[in-house]
Amino acid sequence: MKVLLYENHTESRSIAKQFDLPQSTVWICFERTIKALSSIADNFINWPSREKRQVIENGFNNKSKLQGVIGAIDGTYIAIKAPRENPEVYINRKCYYAITLQAVCDNKRQFMDVFVGYPSSVSDRRIFVNSDLYRNVTTNVAEYFDENQFILGDKAYPNLKWILSPYIDRGHLQERHKNFNKCHASTRSVVERSFALLFGRFRRLKYLDMCRMDLIPKTVLAACVLHNICLMFADQQEQYYVQEGREFLDQRQARDNVNLEQYNEGVMVADGNARREIIAQNLPRH
Repeated sequence: MKVLLYENHTESRSIAKQFDLPQSTVWICFERTIKALSSIADNFINWPSREKRQVIENGFNNKSKLQGVIGAIDGTYIAIKAPRENPEVYINRKCYYAITLQAVCDNKRQFMDVFVGYPSSVSDRRIFVNSDLYRNVTTNVAEYFDENQFILGDKAYPNLKWILSPYIDRGHLQERHKNFNKCHASTRSVVERSFALLFGRFRRLKYLDMCRMDLIPKTVLAACVLHNICLMFADQQEQYYVQEGREFLDQRQARDNVNLEQYNEGVMVADGNARREIIAQNLPRH
């Protein structure tokens, strides 16, 4: 893993010296490892089957009052050095160069879907509607969700029947809406913990000092594959990694999300609003 995520020259020299190898050989090993892990990503990051979705839903139900949740979606920045071509496109609102990682995780913090590579100046909305997940679910929602199932997203995401966002609080929310938002936030926080674990375990994701722009998304994807593998085999250092990653995200990752209250897909939003309101009305009070 160290070789995988430390591609900067200082670290590659250290690895080459440690194993008595030329730096060029270390780079070749790095590139082969990245490509190999990327090629098997579908084996470890995939949308769950109907049976697995039920297991995930039950897992969320045991810890949340929201019934029907099978995942949580969010985006995070991966800081990079200034690209040689069109660098201005990669500058985000926090004024550093980055790409965006969009991910959906389950109740155990394993990634179910990953979409990475868009410049961080692109809004979460645009990334979401251009993602494979959005296109595939829109085409055949029954293949991804049972009738009462959905995922949770923050206010940057549209409120659709299969992805619910919180109510926008302008100081006039009713108690049932505030109650829904509290349950929503506590349940959706699992994806934030997933990112914290990812950054804590693979520290180089805090800043990818790489020149090969074609390898950067593959490197992030490879880290996500290893993240899932580590969770499958119960990594004993997990809590340490989560704490370190959370401290990093708290310092850097305050993201400015776009309010999608006015979303183009009017009918789809109406369906999402109706489902959210029914859930809010029937949700037990804290």
